[in-house]
Amino acid sequence: MTTTSSATPPAPTHPALVAGLRPVERRTANPADLRTLPHDEAVAALRARATTWTLREAADAWVAGLWSAPFGWRGALTGVVLGQAVPVHDADRYTGSADTCRVCGHREAHPVDVADARWSWHTQGAPIDGDVTGHALLLEHLAGHPRPEPTEYDVWALRAVLTVLRTLPDRTRPSKARDALKAARLLPASTAWPSQSVLEELALVGVVATAERPGMVERWTTYAERDQRPSVRVEVQAPLAWWSSDRGLREGVVEQVFGHLGTQPVDLGGPRPTPVPARAGTATVAIPALLRKGATPGPRLPAHVGDGPAEAGDVWAVRIDEDRWVTVYVHGEAMTEPRRYVLVEYLAGAHPGLPAADAVGNAVQPRRDGRSTYRVHSLEKLPRARRIARGVPVPSAAGPLPDRSPVGGAKDLRTMVDWHFPRP
Repeated sequence: MTTTSSATPPAPTHPALVAGLRPVERRTANPADLRTLPHDEAVAALRARATTWTLREAADAWVAGLWSAPFGWRGALTGVVLGQAVPVHDADRYTGSADTCRVCGHREAHPVDVADARWSWHTQGAPIDGDVTGHALLLEHLAGHPRPEPTEYDVWALRAVLTVLRTLPDRTRPSKARDALKAARLLPASTAWPSQSVLEELALVGVVATAERPGMVERWTTYAERDQRPSVRVEVQAPLAWWSSDRGLREGVVEQVFGHLGTQPVDLGGPRPTPVPARAGTATVAIPALLRKGATPGPRLPAHVGDGPAEAGDVWAVRIDEDRWVTVYVHGEAMTEPRRYVLVEYLAGAHPGLPAADAVGNAVQPRRDGRSTYRVHSLEKLPRARRIARGVPVPSAAGPLPDRSPVGGAKDLRTMVDWHFPRP
């Protein structure tokens, strides 16, 4: 890949993957995009797809997915080690849960919107938590495209990631390790989530792990084992949940997976391999740019609305489809660790475009089973979401705020919207 001095961005890498990707919020959900894999079918599909790769081929795809190839290629490695480790087994549901298998984590009767999933894979990284269905569908998706080979710059990025992780101060926890990776600017992305995804992927493989809680390269661990955490405030699963920098990396796994590429340290402050790739030429940057194409301007927002983190009294508009927006009210800060969360609640009314503040009512929109709030992080970073008002009084509602609220990312506001605003 070469740099460019032209005002026109270079064509993105892997154009066949980029072409046709559309985020779910730009369209009404297409039933043809929804895939549901029953437990035994999902496990069998993942195991079969994993046999079509060697560990070395999957590692090469992961390294290419750091920069020159779309991020989704990193899911080849996590999918292969997961698929080669997961045993044939009967579904063993959690007590009190009708859908989640304690052995593999498969969730029964949960359709995957493949169009939305492809967008997420290629802009953020591999499916999280060893998702069996997600990895089976990702490997199926990748099977139709030529496998990437890592460039010299990709290999440098791998070595730089390992160098950052090896040189963290003692007792650095995963959230700070993620911040260190982001600060080193090793990926063609400006947000923290891709760095978090890299960390979680390396943990699932077993690079960022402990002897007591290893990754899939060393041995199969059940979903129930991986779902054990040192405290309820830890969001990530094992092995990452139990890791800190004083435990180091599992260097044997590093060599087994990436040793053929070279894993020696690099000088993070020194020159990078040349030519340094143009960020605008990567799929990572080109794919989100598709979201902005054809966007129609909304009402002019007053200057006092401003930028910055979501705060108490804010009203934010969130785009769901091309012609469907909803709004949420921010009640205030809900949590600050391991990241900052705000408590939000949907407001009544859906809108055909970005609404002006005076078009939004001051009453909440309950779920079908009653009033519901959500604790979400990164609202200010959610694509196609905008603050439209500040200092708005608390909305009217039947009954008090709920005692409990689900915790997640701001993107979950799009997932949960149909519980509050049923489609016609």
